Amino acid sequence: NTSTTSATFTIIDSTDPIIAVQAADLTVECDGNGNTAQLNAWLNSFGGASASDACSNVTWSNSFSSLSNTCGATGSASVTFTATDDCGNTSTTSATFTIIDSTDPIFTSELPQNITVSCDNIPIPSNMTASDNCDNEVSISVLDTIDREGSDCEGEYIISRTWTITDDCNNSSSYTQTITVFDNIPPMLTTPIDSEISAICSEIPEKPE
Repeated sequence: NTSTTSATFTIIDSTDPIIAVQAADLTVECDGNGNTAQLNAWLNSFGGASASDACSNVTWSNSFSSLSNTCGATGSASVTFTATDDCGNTSTTSATFTIIDSTDPIFTSELPQNITVSCDNIPIPSNMTASDNCDNEVSISVLDTIDREGSDCEGEYIISRTWTITDDCNNSSSYTQTITVFDNIPPMLTTPIDSEISAICSEIPEKPE
């Protein structure tokens, strides 16, 4: 004689994956092209995060869309990495990818050497060129500073001619050329005057101004 009863044994997964290692921020030096290789490597490694699940494998996704624009080709993105198990349970971890520019621009033209010139032959500033790892348009300025200390002559002095190059992130480099100015040219009379005159002794003219 028999009697029966039935029941169901069910295995469920309501437990989120466990993130053992959280994603880590990464800061890189600007390469001028968005640091694409470094960004993709960071995204593909889930920002260095790792996760496990008791019931299934874990797959990763991320929220990256684009980098913000700051200066030059720098920027940053705050990214959320999501670990999902086969049953749709999720855990998240977040980190930030940042591109910085701490590199000074460099001169690409020949630097003018220190010179000594006469006061009537001071050259105009050379047209300088520059480049930067993170900025395609480096600003260039030039400033002359005149030093007359130690000189008793109005036409003798020292010019410090300084070129300054600056990128969009305010990194800068400078170069100074020293121009020593001298005066060995005698003055020239500009007042019209006869080189010879004849006069009787009682009518000798006064010396002209």
